[in-house]
Amino acid sequence: MPFSVYIDESGDAGIVRVRDEEQPGSSPYFVLAACVVQPASAIQVRKAVEAFRSAIGKKNWKHATDLNHSQKVFFCRSVSTLPVRFFGLVSKKSTLKDYKSQIGSDPQHYYNKCLQYLLERVFTYLSPRISSSEEVSVILENRNHDYDRMIRFLAKVKDNPFFPESKALQHLNPFGISTRLKGEEDILEVSDLVSHALFQCVNKSKANYYIPEYRYFQELSSRFAADDAGRVLGAGLKCIHSLDALELDSNVKEVFQRAKAPPPI
Repeated sequence: MPFSVYIDESGDAGIVRVRDEEQPGSSPYFVLAACVVQPASAIQVRKAVEAFRSAIGKKNWKHATDLNHSQKVFFCRSVSTLPVRFFGLVSKKSTLKDYKSQIGSDPQHYYNKCLQYLLERVFTYLSPRISSSEEVSVILENRNHDYDRMIRFLAKVKDNPFFPESKALQHLNPFGISTRLKGEEDILEVSDLVSHALFQCVNKSKANYYIPEYRYFQELSSRFAADDAGRVLGAGLKCIHSLDALELDSNVKEVFQRAKAPPPI
């Protein structure tokens, strides 16, 4: 039963100088998101993306940030009916503390670790449905990362799983991970939308009057992976290293806690 995992990100992986109210810098949060499809659903997703482009009369947009609020809601609602599963990871950089020093404030190491956590969630969900690494393809949006280093890192984690969660990566082939530029694969537009939806739940800046927007996540939440009780948090949504650690606004925290989706079959 083949699966393809398309991954994109929002925010940036910089951790040397993080933006706050007193200084500019990298985003306080970093988000990764995955859209998991099978061959038949991949066709449906590509058709849905093309239909959305036609409906809004925009052919050249590449990121959810190019869309206005109504277009984002419409796009979210359009893909929320598709036979796909979403996964997301949210990390607040101020929680890194001693770990930041241990890795020398290296953004690539931070990115690699976040990707590891996301893939652990994805492969934990897929494990009962696959029997070999040949059944899963992982595709990342091509950004300014050291992918050779990332592959070596994931291979090491797979071969020497220190934590129980990492054992789920037994069916990951790190050397088979590929990248695509935006515009080369329509499904990455959906991964971008999911990462954007999560990022807007934590994005507080002068431009948005420090008010996060969780509407997009609410529209998409029913397609996130869930546990047997239908809970998204902890199954399809990974908070590093806990929900409380993210220091969310109370209404956003409640949205994450109440998010529900169909349980795995």
